[in-house]
This record gives sequence, structure tokens and C-alpha cells, in this order.
Amino acid sequence: MSKEVPIINIVPADAAGCGYYRLMQVGNQLQLHRHDVTISAAGKFRAFGQDVIYTQRMISGDLLKSLLEFKKQTNIKFIVDYDDLIWEWKGESLPEYNLCRERLDCKANTEAMKLYLNDLADIITVTTEPLKQSLIALGIPEEKIHIMPNCLSYKEWFYPRTPVPQENIFYYAGSYTHYDNKNRLTGDFDNGLIHYLSNKKVIVKSSVPFFIKPVHNFPGSNLNQYAADFYKETRGVKFILAPLADNVFNTCKSDLKYLESAAVGRVCLVSDFPNSPFASAHPFQKIPVGSTSTAIKYIVERATEHYDEILKYQYEYLNGRWLDNHLIEYKKLLGIPTE
Repeated sequence: MSKEVPIINIVPADAAGCGYYRLMQVGNQLQLHRHDVTISAAGKFRAFGQDVIYTQRMISGDLLKSLLEFKKQTNIKFIVDYDDLIWEWKGESLPEYNLCRERLDCKANTEAMKLYLNDLADIITVTTEPLKQSLIALGIPEEKIHIMPNCLSYKEWFYPRTPVPQENIFYYAGSYTHYDNKNRLTGDFDNGLIHYLSNKKVIVKSSVPFFIKPVHNFPGSNLNQYAADFYKETRGVKFILAPLADNVFNTCKSDLKYLESAAVGRVCLVSDFPNSPFASAHPFQKIPVGSTSTAIKYIVERATEHYDEILKYQYEYLNGRWLDNHLIEYKKLLGIPTE
């Protein structure tokens, strides 16, 4: 690296969820600690004396090749982050109901990453162990890949606890990557869960799945406002829903919704299957994939009975995932002196 204290440019792939949580939130925290870090507009790569570019989701052949040429011209160190399986692994990638399939060619991404990623990326960060294994399967050396789990920023996500309502009201905030309204695919929602929720009060944030009739629909939020809105909108609910289907794509996902639920003090009901990202959740908040509506009824009743115990467990889990306590790991990753 050309300087003892590196100049770092963070280039998110977008300004939505993954770009914000994985890169912009980190950059904001480092700036608060007076480190020489800039945050570019999404996808804008420029060279103004930077030593390191920290970016994400470098998948297409054209982009990888152009950035390789950019790297040769500037001698900038590249760190690349991935938070979802958007290439092929074990013969799978994006499930049929994930509408990102319409704009992503995962087969072409796989071939491009095999050819160019190892030359471009000096370091790769991922959210989970399965994502790390999927990159190793592409020929990326294991020592180059670092697992950096999703974290929450204390200043954005630390909220006071409020009384939990007595009534079982459910809250769902999930994007079109979890179901397909256009082709009527229920995606991450089991038939048993859909049947169970059919006569329950469900609040939905942003787009509404075709199989849910919500009692209220909150609009989507700008990421700068999302944490505050999520907290405010869940004061009258008892359970937050985080369903996932059992597939390879979901085994690579993170437990971000679980962290958010813990931060706002509401129990998160999660899907349970082998290698689920929610494997570490409390056993009384897990709904096994394929459960009947009757089985889910008893699971919810048990979760209600043990609500305080589960909530305490969630808070303890979240305490290990505050970004503020993991900044030293990012400093080491980026080459920032830690003394």
C-alpha cells in the first residue's frame, strides 16, 4: 500500500439494503472515527489518490474485465463483498420465485467470476460460511475470503423497550425476492403458514404478497429512515415474520431480519431447516419448514408463553452483533492502523 494510513473509497452496488448495511453503514462509522474514507455514489469508480476500493457484488464479465483494467492503471487494492448467492453453487442459484432472476444471468456470472474475480479481488468479504464455501467452489483461495456477518449500528438501532401487546398481531417486511406476485408463486411462505395467517391480523410493510390480506400496509422506507420506521411500526405487533424456503440460496442468506427484530424488542418467528441462517435462534421461535397450520398454532402458543425468555435470548444474541464493536475487524481488513 502506498501510504501508511490508507485512503479508502467505498463504492456500494446500490443504496438499498445490501449496499447500505454492508458498505455505507461501515463507511459512516469509520468517518465518525475520523478515518480517511469516502463513500461514492452507487457503482461509480473513480481514482483520486485512493489506496483501497471496497465494493460489492462484482459478478458480470464486462464489469470484472473493466475493473481489472482500472486496477492495472491505478494500482488500487480491491476488496469485494458478497451477501447473496447470485451465481451457481451445487447446481442452484436464485429460486424461481425470486424476481431478480429476470435481470441476473447466474450461469454467466459463475463463468465470469471463475475467470476474473481472483485477479481483481485482493480480499473478499462475505456474510456467511456457506457463501464462503460457494466462492471456494469457484476456485477462490480460502485465505482470501473473510466472513464479516451483518451487524447493526448502535446509533441507528438502539431503541428503548416498550410493552408487548397482548393480542397476536404479526408483521411482515419482505421484498419481491421472497415471493412472486406476477406468477402467483408463494416462495418463502409454506402453505401451512399461509393457512395459519389467513384469519390473523397481519401488518405488511412495502409490497403486499398476493396471498395475504393485511389489516394495514405501511409504505416502504428510505434506508436512512428504515430503522426508525421499523421500530415505530412494530410497537403494536407481537411477532415479526421471517419465513424462508429450504433451498441453497436461502442457506447462504444472513440473519439480518432476526437482528432487526431483536433491536426493536419483538420476537421473530423464523423458518427452520438444515443449514438455515436462523440456526442459532431460540428453539421456541423456530417453525420447521413444512409445518401444518395446526403445528404452527402450537408453536405460536408456546412462543407466547415463553415470550420474555425468547426476547432476552434475542437481545443477548444482538449484543454480539453491534457494528460499533466490530470496527477493529474492518480497520484491519482495510489496512487502517489500529493503534
